[in-house]
Amino acid sequence: MTTATAPTIDDVSDLGTALALVAPAEFEDGNGHVNVGHYYRLHMQAADAAFTTLGFDDGYRARTGHSIFSVEHHIRFHDESLVGDELSVHLRILGVAPKAIHGLTIIVNRSRGTIANTLEFLELHVDLTSRRTTSMPEDLTTALRDRLREHEALPWSLPLAATMGVR
Repeated sequence: MTTATAPTIDDVSDLGTALALVAPAEFEDGNGHVNVGHYYRLHMQAADAAFTTLGFDDGYRARTGHSIFSVEHHIRFHDESLVGDELSVHLRILGVAPKAIHGLTIIVNRSRGTIANTLEFLELHVDLTSRRTTSMPEDLTTALRDRLREHEALPWSLPLAATMGVR
């Protein structure tokens, strides 16, 4: 994501929707908007759903004894959301290495037509027995790199944490 062009809501929607909902009353905090903890949970639920479609599911863990672990997150708030607002969450892959995935989940406030916030993350592929990083199988790496190429070709970007990424 080297360009500085901000995306439209349609641009982000073209990534596919990992999660969609209307912000319920229990999401409201004392400031009258959606609380940070609920945003964070939405990011995590959407990332889990997106990675499941990419093959990192319960069957994968059972078959291989491997999974992915979050090791770094950076959340950035762009606009607020209120109870009753329609929200959707989308995944963009930013980098892939044999043992790591760098990505961004994006919460869109469809009611306001804005990007509410983003969560940049770094995931490591881990052997669940040794609890150490290990290389991903070639089929998953290929699928991730294919998605990465698609996402690198997009003409828009969002602000990122300067120090995060695959090494």
